[in-house]
Parts: sequence; C-alpha cells; structure tokens
Amino acid sequence: MRNIRAIGFTLLLSLIATACGVSSTAESEVVVGMSAQTDEDGQSLEDRVDTDGDGEMSDDEIEAYAQTVLLDFSECMRQNGYPDFTDVSLEDLTEGSGSGQGRFIGLMTERGVTLPDGVPTIQLCGENLSDLQTFAPEPSDDELAEQEASVLEFAECMRSEGLSNWPDPDFAANGGNGYGPELLREFDLQSDAVQSAITTCQAANSAVIDVGSTSEDTDSADADTEDAVESDDTEPIDRAPISPLIEGDTSDLNVAEVARRDLVQTKTFEAILDFGDLRSLPTNTTGIITELPEAGEIIDFGEVLFAIDGDPVLLFEGDIPQHRAFQVDMTDGADVEQLERNLADFGYADAVDLTVDTDFTYFTVDAVEEMQRQLGIEETGRIELGRVVFSPNPIRIGSVNVELGQSVSPQVSVVNVTESEQRITLDLDAEDLLLLPADTEVDIELPDGTVVAGRVSEVAAVATQTTTQQGVAGDPTIEITIVFADGEPNDVFDAAPVDIIVTEEVSLDVLTVPVPALIALAGGGHAVELIVDGGTQLIEVELGDFVDDLVEIRGDVQEGDRVVMAGS
Repeated sequence: MRNIRAIGFTLLLSLIATACGVSSTAESEVVVGMSAQTDEDGQSLEDRVDTDGDGEMSDDEIEAYAQTVLLDFSECMRQNGYPDFTDVSLEDLTEGSGSGQGRFIGLMTERGVTLPDGVPTIQLCGENLSDLQTFAPEPSDDELAEQEASVLEFAECMRSEGLSNWPDPDFAANGGNGYGPELLREFDLQSDAVQSAITTCQAANSAVIDVGSTSEDTDSADADTEDAVESDDTEPIDRAPISPLIEGDTSDLNVAEVARRDLVQTKTFEAILDFGDLRSLPTNTTGIITELPEAGEIIDFGEVLFAIDGDPVLLFEGDIPQHRAFQVDMTDGADVEQLERNLADFGYADAVDLTVDTDFTYFTVDAVEEMQRQLGIEETGRIELGRVVFSPNPIRIGSVNVELGQSVSPQVSVVNVTESEQRITLDLDAEDLLLLPADTEVDIELPDGTVVAGRVSEVAAVATQTTTQQGVAGDPTIEITIVFADGEPNDVFDAAPVDIIVTEEVSLDVLTVPVPALIALAGGGHAVELIVDGGTQLIEVELGDFVDDLVEIRGDVQEGDRVVMAGS
C-alpha cells in the first residue's frame, strides 16, 4: 500500500478532526486494523473507498479516494473565501522529503491561507481530511509509548522557552499528538515567540510535533536547524520565519535570487514628433519666380527664401511684416528700426555710422546698398515691397506652392512653412503637470526603438479642454513642447508618434525579487519562500516600489538569498 501516512497532517489534522469530529450520528468501528467511519447516509468509509465492491480497499482505490477528498477540500476552500485556492494533490503531500504540519501549513500559505485565521474555513472544508489518517497502520504499543514520551518532553521544553502555560498533551481526548483546538485558542502558532520555541524544542526532540523533519534527521537536528535560517552561500542573519521548515527536495524548484539594485520608476506618455503645424508665409511679392527652395529646407535669418525677377527675397528677423517699401523720406516707424537691426546684425552697416532707430537715413541707404552689392544686384539703396520677409523664427519649407517662371501677386502664397526646429508635443493631463515642468530632462523613444535625450522647452500657460461630438467635455490638458537635447533634428523621422519616458522615482541600492516570488498572506502582508538547507521557510517581507516585474522587499532577507517562484 502507498505510504499514505506520509501525509501526516499530525497537529493540524488533530485540530481539524477534534474540532469537526465525526458526526454525532456516525458510528466508529475497527475494520482490518483501520478506523472506519459511517457517514450520515449509512455508508462506511470502507464502502466509499471500495468502488469495485470486492470487499477490499486496494492501493489504487485508496489513492483515488484520497485525491477526491483533496479536490473536494480545494473546491470548498475556493467557495468559502479563497477564490484563488489551487487544487491540493496527493503528490503535494506525499512526494519529497518533507511531511506533516510543516508541509501542510506551507501548502496552505502558498494558497493564501494563514493560521489561525484560516482554521475555521479549513475545519469547514476539511471534514473528510481526517479519513486520510485512517489509512495509516496503527503504531505498536512501544511506538505509542515512545511517541507520547517525546510529546511530553516537547511540552516541558516549550514551557522552559517562556511559554509557561503550554499544556501537556491529552492523548485520551485528542489522540495523535495529544493536542486539539485549545492550542489555537490560546496561542498564535505563527508568532515569533511560538515559532522560536518550536524550532528550539524540535531541534532537541525531532520526533515530537512534526514540522517537516524525519526520524533519520534526529542526529543532525541541531545542525539542520542552524542551517535552516540562512542561505547556502551568504553570511547568516537572524531569521523570523512565519512557518516551520517545509522539508523537501529544492533542486527542481524554479528559484530566483534576492538581488541588490537601483529601481527606477518611470512613466510613459504618448506624443507626436513633427515640425509643428504647416502654415502659409505671406510675402507680398509681385513678379516672375526665378528661384525656389526645396521642401524640407531650413531657411535661417539673412538667407535667401526665393528669387523674384532675378532678385533674392531675404528672410529677416522680426514680428512686423513688410507693408511698404524702405526708402529715403519714408515716415519713421518700428518697421524701419526692425530693418536697421538686421542690417547691423548681418554686417552690412560695419563701414557706416548707422544708428539703429526708427528713422530711415542716408546711413541706412548706405547699409542697404552694401547689402545689394554683396548680393550682386542693382545698388539702389531702396528695398521694394516683398523683397524681405520678416519672421520671429527661422523657418522650414513645408511645401512649395508655385513653379519656376510662374507670375505671382501679393495674394499668392509662394511657400508653406513650419518651425525650423523639430519638436515633440503632448497633451498632458493636469494631474501629471508636476512631472514635466520646463527644462525637465526626458528620454524620447522613437518608432525604431532608439532612445535619445530630450528636454521640456515649453509648458503652455493655459489649459485646453476638448468636447466630443456628443457634447461631453473631456479632462483639461496642458500642451507640453519637448525638443531634442542636442538641438539637431532627427534625420530618420520628420514626423512620427513617439513615447516620452519620464523618471518618476528612483530607489537606490535596494533588495529586489521578481514579483512572482511574492506570496500573499491571508491576514494581510506578503512573504517569500526562502530556500534553506533541507527545504524552505516562509519569511515575511515589507514591499517597496514595483518596477516592471521587480519589487523592492525589506525584511529578514539578504542579497544572494534564493526564493521560490510561483508555480514551482
């Protein structure tokens, strides 16, 4: 027969069996050395197990019944407060080197059930779990006597460890290890004090309350207990496990290492890379087009925009459009001062005693003639309407709207233009405004995956709000303008959707594990299952920042520790 006794359950099943017990209408009898119960329908345990009706419980029938009981228990747990509880299989309880309370508590904890909070639900759903204990052969009188003596020694040890009211076992009332539900009423079995006492007393007498060790480990219990609180290849630290040692072969487990690293929390925003909106550029020009720029060309101040009747049309810096010819005897005006400033800036007045002001003087005429001489055109000292175009910024040719040789008038838009500097715009929710003030450094991820540096160049002073066709107002947004840090336009993409990555928070030099290594505790909080010598133990941890699939942890762990990943 399969060694179903390896399931053990020991203390925990004793608690369940005593609390739930056999129904008051059930009868107990001894059948072939096993305790068989009769359920309320009058069917004995032997009848329930013996599915082929041959009067015997075969190994296969016992295993099938045990598995059914475990699956029914798992389904009940899901329906009573633990919806994510995964099925407990017979292999979970019988394979590997561990057994007993430690293994069962470990299985419960992995599924989000902690003691003592989860005991009422386990009692509700575990009514038939006590059946599994009946499949173990009865111990001999000598074995019983040895076990009872060991439990008494264990109780005395627990009292000597500071738990002065730890009771002696009552074998007549509880059977098994002699302990029943009174332990859960009087003690928090997962508290640091109780766990420390159990660890010490188990090391002194490993045959007492089974927390995962076996009789073969008795001689080396002291060494195993010491090794169990540290990882294999790191300096030992004081541990505060929240579960006993769960013995087992850890060689095939999926594990991760506790690593020390910097965690950088970022936030990503969708944005648009382009040169701004395409707009017309009024030139007030009359004549025949004799030279044109190319789409995409950047025109800076002082450069030729296009040519009309063989003479260049220049781009000058200024906010006031040219609305009249520049010549001697014209009235004073801010447009004259704007022209003279450009003549001085581009060196055309270097040899002239020109005062930049609103008065068009003969010194201004001399500067204009010097400009015309350098451009190779007739030196008239006069600038016709449409021969200079003023703009507050350099421009980029977005489109050319005419052809060479075409006759144009002031109403014709020769070119459409955009801003000369490639920029990125995004509509930022007001709640995120603190993340992107002016001059904030950001990362720009281009469509090909390239990441380049950028900075916030402008934050709009006024929020905007869009309205849907149904008249529903959206959330207010602030337009943010971002430019490349090096000031150079991207030579791959003129326009494209991009991602803006902002560093939101940085945690330096912290201990981290992959998120799947976390175990949620039913009473709140989290733990990791630490690999120790001989098995695993649950260590409670506090959580810090989450970044991608990593999480910062704080607790009785250290760099280099190995922890079990979910699904192992």
